[in-house]
Amino acid sequence: MRAASIAVAALTAAVASARDIVVTVGGNTTSNASLVFQPQRITAYLGDTVIFNFTQGNHTATQAVFSEPCIPAHDANITINGFNSDFRNAGNGTAVTILSVPILPENANTTMWFYDYNTCGQGGVGVINSNESSYETLEGFERNAIRLNGTGAHSSSASRTATGSAASHSATQSSSSSGAERQVVAGVLPLVLAGLALAL
Repeated sequence: MRAASIAVAALTAAVASARDIVVTVGGNTTSNASLVFQPQRITAYLGDTVIFNFTQGNHTATQAVFSEPCIPAHDANITINGFNSDFRNAGNGTAVTILSVPILPENANTTMWFYDYNTCGQGGVGVINSNESSYETLEGFERNAIRLNGTGAHSSSASRTATGSAASHSATQSSSSSGAERQVVAGVLPLVLAGLALAL
């Protein structure tokens, strides 16, 4: 009974201290896509609610995974039922809407990456509860989105590039080894000729 009382008290305290954290979407007036979400990095605790406030333009707030920053999380990993606002056209502040993402026990200790469909390839991404001391940082997620130019990591163009690189590397390797073999042969030949001359 005492354990149940302590649990209820802890839950009540968590609910009482819960915060609404507002992320303005599309409010930036520069051409810098990384400013589409303000703030771009959010720290939220159990009971908090992250509120995406769509104020300008036509944007999304779509959950992703670190390795595939510009496609919905569920498409990259079917076990994740991530949040997705779909397109919210706020125009020039005339049709403001919100998307609420509550921090529940099942996602309280989870890093949640997200992106805007229209600007992901230019760095329009953000994160809730990132561990910046790991290799999966916000800066890395943004670089990954720009590198993939808003496409999935497993796209056919990425495969073609990887295949082309492998073929190029293989050709370079065989070319350099052929050159090395020629150098060895060229270095040994004078020694053989000198040895023949002495024998005569």
